[in-house]
Amino acid sequence: MTATPHTETAAATRAPWPLAGLLVVAAGTFLSVTTEMLPMGLLSSISRDLDVSEPTVGLLVTGYALMVALFAAPLGRLTARFPRRGLLVGALIAYAASNVIMALSTVYPLAAAARLIGGLTHGAFWAMVAGYVARMVTPDRVGRAVTLVFTGGTVAILLGVPAGTALGVAVGWRATFAVLAGISLVLALVGWRLLPDYPGEAPGGGMSLFQVLRTPSVAIVVVTTAVTMLGYFSFYTYISPFLQSTGLSEAALSAALLGYGAAGAVGLLAAGLLVDKRPRFAMLAGTCTLTVALIALALSGHSAAVAVASAAVAGMALNALATLVQAAILRAAPVGAADTAAALNASAFNVGIGGGALVGGMVLAGWGPAALPVVAALLTCAGVCGVAYGRREGFPAAIPSSVG
Repeated sequence: MTATPHTETAAATRAPWPLAGLLVVAAGTFLSVTTEMLPMGLLSSISRDLDVSEPTVGLLVTGYALMVALFAAPLGRLTARFPRRGLLVGALIAYAASNVIMALSTVYPLAAAARLIGGLTHGAFWAMVAGYVARMVTPDRVGRAVTLVFTGGTVAILLGVPAGTALGVAVGWRATFAVLAGISLVLALVGWRLLPDYPGEAPGGGMSLFQVLRTPSVAIVVVTTAVTMLGYFSFYTYISPFLQSTGLSEAALSAALLGYGAAGAVGLLAAGLLVDKRPRFAMLAGTCTLTVALIALALSGHSAAVAVASAAVAGMALNALATLVQAAILRAAPVGAADTAAALNASAFNVGIGGGALVGGMVLAGWGPAALPVVAALLTCAGVCGVAYGRREGFPAAIPSSVG
């Protein structure tokens, strides 16, 4: 007997939660974010060994983000027809290669080449990961699945980068990158055994990159992501000098940032509870909370306690939004264009990271640290307007019955 659409839907709804596969992808996001951010914690060691200035080493992070911003969407298009499991495993192997080259670097150009490979890999990974996760679950579970996978990124910031920094200080930064390479290869082997495979698709479901971007629902999510992240990272990139300007001692910075990271984990949990039930409310709450927290930072004056508490609330909101916009873009995508839309959103996110560092640097140099949260709040307020504008397209209150 041929199954009817109703019985197929019921069977899909009863499908077991693919926990093993989702945990493998979450481990991939952990590895990805740790690889991207680790040079920040090892800045002085790398600078000393490669005989270059610390700002020059900082370009290894900026250039990495730039590669993602420029190439995530084109790489998503180029790899759209590749089988999904093979592509994700290949990305993990490429991460291993990037970290091996970084570990072997004795001169700055070789380190820059390693980060170039890493940035391109990062773009390909984030271009496909959200769409891949969406195919592993039914539409009503997409938000929760994305939340679980994004937990890997939060854990990377809370534990991965600090642990990598501690290891680098203890035994050398090259050893840290070698360990990351080993983890990448082990994870690639595990992924090949445990991950489900899906065939590739025609890129964008037959639509061009610009046609997908011009889709109203996609456009509003991408623009909202870009301006919100631009605002947030124009402040967060320079959070240390800002907190010190409020009277917080340098010795207390690590504890403040640890609290910030813990608050981010709370935000991720809140997103997981709301993303599939009240997605529009969650987006409005997240963007408004972020903006209010930045305004509180602007008004904190010389009160370190208010500044630290407000920064923690901002981190909580940001971590929630990072998940919410990923779920939103998958729901906003035209049929067959989920990977392309997710790649465009990944580019927008990294435009925010790189552009925010640039904008914040100019603000810091021109007006000082007190102006950072003011400019950031103006930009995130534009994000609130984007969510409000997208009440029909992009950020609807109800979850669509299918995901592109």
